[in-house]
Amino acid sequence: PARQTTKGEPEPGMWVVKVGGPAYRIGMGGGAASSRADDGIRVEDKTKAALDFNAVQRGDAEMENKMNRVIRACVELGDANPIVSIHDQGAGGNGNVLKEICEPLGAKLEVRAINSGDHTLSVLELWGAEYQENCALLLRPEHVGLFKEICEREQSPCCFLGQVSGDGRLILHDELDGSDPVDLPLDLVLGELPQRTFSSDRRPNALKPLVLPAGLG
Repeated sequence: PARQTTKGEPEPGMWVVKVGGPAYRIGMGGGAASSRADDGIRVEDKTKAALDFNAVQRGDAEMENKMNRVIRACVELGDANPIVSIHDQGAGGNGNVLKEICEPLGAKLEVRAINSGDHTLSVLELWGAEYQENCALLLRPEHVGLFKEICEREQSPCCFLGQVSGDGRLILHDELDGSDPVDLPLDLVLGELPQRTFSSDRRPNALKPLVLPAGLG
């Protein structure tokens, strides 16, 4: 039904959840890399493209289907749908989608709770990798069990990163050393920004009538 397309608002205590495939060293700066005009390097007087393979994103069709089945199962529950809000992960990876999903209330998250397929990933890589087939969503605490059951049935990984805080800050904690690599007031990046006005003038087109050569047709 149409009401399943309307996202709810974050509330303190809601769980911030990721569903889908694990993080890898892929899509590092992928959104920015795809927009660069020229990254050529001079090799033997010839310009060759400098390929940044870590920026290349890799698809995983099997994982995408598993994740989509989880979302579909939730939607098909109708008014009992446990998903309050959901965002697809894209450019910027976790560093973008997680701040959007909890805006404007903020959240405190644990970076080591991110599902990772590579134990050598740094905090920066876990935060910025644009790995595919992954979504962030909000759940109320009473729906955690149901959501886990659906993910287990569909064999789709899910991880619970933390909860909405209500203080307007996105805090990323690292339990390995007790640090907070990210402590960001959301109003600085997602607040009310001044709108830019663009002006355009219409120019009349002086079109000439179509004249066909004599004898044509």
